Amino acid sequence: MRAATLSLTLAVCASLAPAVCKAEVVDRVVAVVNDEIITLSELQDLTASMVKQADDVSDPIARDQLRQKHLRLGLDELVSQKLVAQEALKRKLSVTNDEVQNHIERVKLQNKWDAGMLETYLATQGIAEPEFRAQIREQLLRNKVLRGVLGERVRVSDGDVEQYYKSKLTELNAQVELDAAHIVLVVDAAASPAQEAAIRQQAIEILERAKAGEDFAALAKQYSQGYGADNGGSLGRIRRGSLDADFEEVAFALPDGGVGGPVRSKLGYHVVRAVTRYKVPAPPYEEAKEEMRRTLTDKRMKDEADKWVQELERKAFIERRL
Repeated sequence: MRAATLSLTLAVCASLAPAVCKAEVVDRVVAVVNDEIITLSELQDLTASMVKQADDVSDPIARDQLRQKHLRLGLDELVSQKLVAQEALKRKLSVTNDEVQNHIERVKLQNKWDAGMLETYLATQGIAEPEFRAQIREQLLRNKVLRGVLGERVRVSDGDVEQYYKSKLTELNAQVELDAAHIVLVVDAAASPAQEAAIRQQAIEILERAKAGEDFAALAKQYSQGYGADNGGSLGRIRRGSLDADFEEVAFALPDGGVGGPVRSKLGYHVVRAVTRYKVPAPPYEEAKEEMRRTLTDKRMKDEADKWVQELERKAFIERRL
C-alpha cells in the first residue's frame, strides 16, 4: 500500500497528480471501499501521465509490467484518498473555497508567480484549473483529518524549528534563481504522431535560428503560443521545483545567455533561454520559521499518518478488482 502523502507547500507542486485525456472506454468499478466505489475513469485520470511514461519502454512485456505497476500504485492512492474522505465525513470536516484560494495564493507567493505563471505551470503539467482546485481541496481535507487525528501525537517546539533551520542553512544559501524565457509550441492532446513530429521539427528550426543569433524575444513574439509571448517569452525568475522537471533540467544546465531544447512538456515543445542567474540568500530565521515549522510538522506527521492509514485499511472493507 502506498502511504498517504502530506503536502501543504505544494512545492510545486510535485505532489499533485496530473490529468490527461483518457481513451474512450466503458467505465467500470475497479475497487470498492466500504460502501463507495472507485471507477476505472478515476484511476485513468490519476495515472494517465505515469502510464504514458511506459510508452518509452521498447520491450512489450516490460512496458506492460510498468503500466500495471503504475495502475496498482494509483489504485492504492485512490483507496487511501477514499478512506480519508470517509473519515472526514464522519468528523464533519470540510474545506471552504476561501481555504483553497488562500492556499493557491501561498503557492504563488512561494514561487513568485503571477496568475500567468500559474497558468503556464498547470498547462505544462496537463492540469485544468478546476481539477487543480479539486486536488488542493482533497489535500487540504486530508491534512485537516490527519491533524485532527494525529495532532496530539506530533509536537514541534521552537527549539526544534530553530535546529531544523540551522540544519538547512547550507542548502538554503545554495539556492539559485534563473531569469528564463521560452518559446512554446502547443501540441494538442488529440494530435497524431505525425502532427507532433512536425511541431517538434518546427521547434528545432526555431532553436537553430536562436543559436545562430536571431533575437530570441522577436522569435518568441512571432511563434510562442504560451505565457510571456508578448514579453519576449519571459518567465521571470524561476527556482528549481517550480516548473516542469525536464524544462528545469535543460534551463539550469544552460550558461547565461544560452538556448536549448526542444523540451517536451504536457503543453508542447519549449525552446529555452537562460538569461541570468542570481544567488538567493537564505531568509532570516524570523521570516522563515513558520514555513519551517509547517515543513517539520509535516515530516513528523507523515510517519504517524502512514500508520494511521494502514490501520484504516485493516478495519475497512476493501475489494480491488483490477
